[in-house]
Amino acid sequence: MLKVEELTVTAFAPFGRFLNPQDCGDPAGSKEDPVRFYPDRVLQQFSASNYVAFNPLIIEPRPFVITLAEIHERTEEVFGGFTKDVCFHVGPAGDCTPPVEEFRVFRLPAGWWARIKRGVWHHGPFVMGEETTVGMVVLPPHTYTNDCYVVELDEAIKIKL
Repeated sequence: MLKVEELTVTAFAPFGRFLNPQDCGDPAGSKEDPVRFYPDRVLQQFSASNYVAFNPLIIEPRPFVITLAEIHERTEEVFGGFTKDVCFHVGPAGDCTPPVEEFRVFRLPAGWWARIKRGVWHHGPFVMGEETTVGMVVLPPHTYTNDCYVVELDEAIKIKL
């Protein structure tokens, strides 16, 4: 019979690594920001020598107003696994000007994942409700520094629930 053990760095080291999204160091930005991004906390190597980074994302309740949009020209983005429902905006792929008149907002139920195609406009989700949520963003390492074009919108867009 095997007894269940507590997961600790020392006990699990011979077998791999694990990540507690609530305890992963400093975010890439302000600790006071309601959306805190923790890049490249878990790397996974595939047989073809490709890497992927699992980036914890903690989202606090904030006003349902879209002020930013971003695109990745060379990579897709996958995010999800949130502990609460979130909503997020997307806009058709295009040039360096976000097509705000074509933006759409979707609800992503807790635990679900979404894949954003290359060049599709998007930005950090909004938690639905009054509790903080934790999830993951999956991107190649360093995408946030070498393939991320962020635009501040001329006019904020309110989201209606």
